[in-house]
Amino acid sequence: MWNDKETNLDLLGHQRVAQTIVEIMREEELRPLTVGIHGSWGAGKTSILSLIETELKSDTQTLCFTFNGWLYQGYEDTKSALMEAVVHELLKSRSTNDKMLDLGKSILRRINWLKVAKVGGGLAMTAALGLPATALFGVPGLMAGARSLFSKKDETSPSVNVEVQVEEDPWLKPEEATVPAQIEAFRKELQQLIKESTVERLVVLVDDLDRCLPTAVIDILEAVKLFLFIEGTVFVIAADEQMIEYAVRRHFPDLPVSQADYTKHYLEKLIQVPIRVPSLNRLQTQNYIRFMLLQNHLEYDKDRLIEICHAFESSRETPYDNTELSYEFIAKQFGGESQDLRGTLAVAEQLGNTLANELRGNPRNIKRFLNTLFLRKRVAKIYGLETKVAMDVLAKLMLLERFHSEVYEKVVIDATVTDKGTSDTVKQLEELIKPENTGDQRKGSTKTKQVKFNEKPLDSSLQEWAKQAPSLGEVDLRPYVFISRERAVSFKVADDLPAVLAPIFEALASGIRLTFVKYESEIKALGDSLARLVFDKLKTLTVKEGDWKNMPKPMEGLTYLVQRQASLEVPLVDLLNSVAPKDLGAWLPTRIDFFRSSEGKQARRVLFENISQDPNADQTLKALIEELK
Repeated sequence: MWNDKETNLDLLGHQRVAQTIVEIMREEELRPLTVGIHGSWGAGKTSILSLIETELKSDTQTLCFTFNGWLYQGYEDTKSALMEAVVHELLKSRSTNDKMLDLGKSILRRINWLKVAKVGGGLAMTAALGLPATALFGVPGLMAGARSLFSKKDETSPSVNVEVQVEEDPWLKPEEATVPAQIEAFRKELQQLIKESTVERLVVLVDDLDRCLPTAVIDILEAVKLFLFIEGTVFVIAADEQMIEYAVRRHFPDLPVSQADYTKHYLEKLIQVPIRVPSLNRLQTQNYIRFMLLQNHLEYDKDRLIEICHAFESSRETPYDNTELSYEFIAKQFGGESQDLRGTLAVAEQLGNTLANELRGNPRNIKRFLNTLFLRKRVAKIYGLETKVAMDVLAKLMLLERFHSEVYEKVVIDATVTDKGTSDTVKQLEELIKPENTGDQRKGSTKTKQVKFNEKPLDSSLQEWAKQAPSLGEVDLRPYVFISRERAVSFKVADDLPAVLAPIFEALASGIRLTFVKYESEIKALGDSLARLVFDKLKTLTVKEGDWKNMPKPMEGLTYLVQRQASLEVPLVDLLNSVAPKDLGAWLPTRIDFFRSSEGKQARRVLFENISQDPNADQTLKALIEELK
């Protein structure tokens, strides 16, 4: 299985993206610089940041570190946390001299001042009004809060002991008593600190911004733009653009309609170089899955996997070649055959197309799907079902479960109510997609006809699923259902109906024919096992009524169901045979005159003979039976 975190093992070709960003940030004339890595959740943004950090490790002229705003929200002023992180990284990463320490103390003092200013009314108040120091500290409790802050030792850096103290003399110059002046002073001192540290480039990798609350998002972006965007700095911001736009809308809720594009422009003005991480296409998805499965097969031998990755990259003439990571290529690298690996890699072809389309080629979601697949294989091994659970069958069922949940529920019911564990629903699907049912059988023909499933056009993706190998119509699915359920599964008729059958049952149980009609197509589309479940529940209600002289109310729905499911004709007669002939009313013959199957007609004939021969049976009932003969 695979952990759900960033990696510097590049299975997606992101190394080139990281190298491109590093080359851009080394161009002096472009700094200060902000680079945006944009992509949806799980697209690989954090992994690109990790690759950038790896690229810069050996660069002695660059100080690179990662700031995760998600860790600070709710516990710390996120804006100040980022500013303090920059200062502390500079101080602890270089041999500090007295001048650097003095600058560090001064900068941290200014950060604390800004924290207090925010508590006393925020940046908007001081920046807009330009309040002097006396006015600023006229806010109740603000001066006390400031002195309390400044008397504390800075605790955010374990390796650099920077003490922020309040001098006896006035600690703030009159000309620096406004926020704009403090920002300007902060920027100048930070510039001096970078110069003293002999760092040519300060690279800050901002991660998980799109996981932060809107307030924290704006705080971090403001800190970058207002305080830290100075000569020598590079910010690489990994974020989903849509989430940032949402944060801006929340921060500026009163924007007029005419300024609707402001949310988009806000990020565009901040980011100078946007780089978007594309989704994987079908072939890339298949190759990614193959690499993941190969990694598992190698038992996480990283060096061996990297060797094969490099060989694969070298085998392509251009980066955009549609080259498949085939079993033959991998076997050549191994120098021998491996049937286990061949079978495992075959799953990639089975999964690739569906996961590329349905999961939009998202690496994290693909990884999660594979984790679930291998987790269930482990469960099978623990329960001693390893030989009964094939990887390709399990993978195909999981695709149905993930993307066609309603059909999957029917398959589960089919498997759990029959002795063989097979599914009538799957058999029906596989029958529908045969060439003679889908269109012209001539080679190369593109003609198709509409195929219906459950009285509705068969979804194209469901057709593709049914076409995939292996065929499941005759497979015992009970082991797969067992290891896939999060709760205990009984392989007998359940007391409670599944959610998909509940509306049909309630309609039939109502005894109101107008209600039945609403579900006629669904009732006709029920497979034998599902229809039997509904039948058994209605049968229980009918027996509970006890009065057979007058037709029990549930019998109306029961006969309506049987009329549309011929396989239930014999079970209905069996139910009637369980009632003593003397207890049956004259309503009976006309309610079961619709039988179509030869088995049903024969069973009904025997029922009528038994009633006719019973001396205690209702005479009117006997007369009606004679008329039908």
